[in-house]
Amino acid sequence: MTGIDVKKYDALIIGAGIGGLVCGCYLAQARKKVLIIEKNIQPGGYCMSFSFNGFHFDKCAHSLGSLRHNGNIGRILDELELKDKIIVERHDPSNIIITPHYNIKIWNSLNKTIDEFQKNFPEERDQIKKFFKFLEKCSGLSLFCLIKIPFDVLLDRYFKNKKLKAVISLPLLGNVGLPASRISSFTAVTLYKEFMIDGGYYPKGGMGDIAEALSGRFKEMGGEIIFSQKVKRILIENRQAKGVSLQNDDCYFSQYVISDIDARQTFIDLIKEKDQLDKDLIADLKNMTPSLSAFILYLGVNKDFKGLPASGHNIWYLPNYGLEELYSMAIKKKLNKLEWFLFRVGTDRKSIFALVNAPYVNKRFWQDNKQKFMKFFINGLEKAIPDLAENIVYKSAATPITLSNWTMNHQGSAYGWEPNTSQIAKKGFSQTTCIKNLYLTGHWSTLAQGVPGVSYLGRSTANIIIKRAGFSKRRMSLA
Repeated sequence: MTGIDVKKYDALIIGAGIGGLVCGCYLAQARKKVLIIEKNIQPGGYCMSFSFNGFHFDKCAHSLGSLRHNGNIGRILDELELKDKIIVERHDPSNIIITPHYNIKIWNSLNKTIDEFQKNFPEERDQIKKFFKFLEKCSGLSLFCLIKIPFDVLLDRYFKNKKLKAVISLPLLGNVGLPASRISSFTAVTLYKEFMIDGGYYPKGGMGDIAEALSGRFKEMGGEIIFSQKVKRILIENRQAKGVSLQNDDCYFSQYVISDIDARQTFIDLIKEKDQLDKDLIADLKNMTPSLSAFILYLGVNKDFKGLPASGHNIWYLPNYGLEELYSMAIKKKLNKLEWFLFRVGTDRKSIFALVNAPYVNKRFWQDNKQKFMKFFINGLEKAIPDLAENIVYKSAATPITLSNWTMNHQGSAYGWEPNTSQIAKKGFSQTTCIKNLYLTGHWSTLAQGVPGVSYLGRSTANIIIKRAGFSKRRMSLA
């Protein structure tokens, strides 16, 4: 291959999102030569932060869960010796849900959360306790048995009150973009366990601290990262991954290739030998549904403004209980109403992050409507934060087009594939693929969503490869 830069690695990872970084750390810890290739100038994917004019914001991911000792992220920070490198605060309550009739707090104590719901819905007192205790204990086989059960069916087993069911379902609409009728109970229960019941965590320097700590640890253990380069092609020979070529025509060969990016991009754009792929896989890729995208608002406020709510809490605002209609409006691209939103006041007490599900539509639509929707969104926020508009000194926003540019996710998907009952643990989209030595990790594997979920998958994917390859599990000495 004259004139082409050729390098060999044990494992090569496409994308430095949290899943790719975690996977890379575990492979490097097993003393393997690992390369991560990232198209952006910094790691993290949606889990990045930025500063402007003295204000600090998270780009998309805005809080953490699963940091208990045996939680997905807690275990990873222990095993990768990162607990001392990320200063994490915990806010209590983690979430506040505001509706016309209720102001419900989800506390770090499960019993306190149960009391909160029982106080607001006394007629469902016994069932509330049974439901939350079920969430706490559900794991293993009992959790996997929920894959084909819509969450509204599970809720109906416990509750009659429609408002209670809407309150419980709202954070799921915000965190995966689906109402209770469409989300798999497997995903819903997992999110409640790992993000709500064990929630409220936040890195002191912002969500970007996680990616920076992981990438730093990866490099300490001998891993390499190439930034600002896109993979052009996954090299395939006899249905086996051999490496990648980049847009600058450099080639990198490896025993294993792991994709932490959009599955459509992986199989349709980067694999040119379509005869090497299963026909059912190609058909599924064209028919599967990505999750909704998001419109994210970044606001900096006057330092003297005293009207902000407490900082550090995810605050959910729901003016009506028709979540099915709200989802339908987004799918049908009806953006003339803002019927729910999530916002969070930064710990600096001068920045606001606000999010609502939004459809991709097209580039021209968001070019024409971005400013209009920003104004619309700020007007909606004033229902929860009176006098906000007159105290804003900085404002910016990310549209679904922005999210697509950050990650190249299909249609700016915020959560990977839509986690409905037909797409969870979808055959052909788990960590192993129809191409030998090509693995998926991250939220496009149809197995998990959110930072806790992709962290778990990064660790799991690495362990699958370590086990199959017989890699050493001994920690690398950094002395």
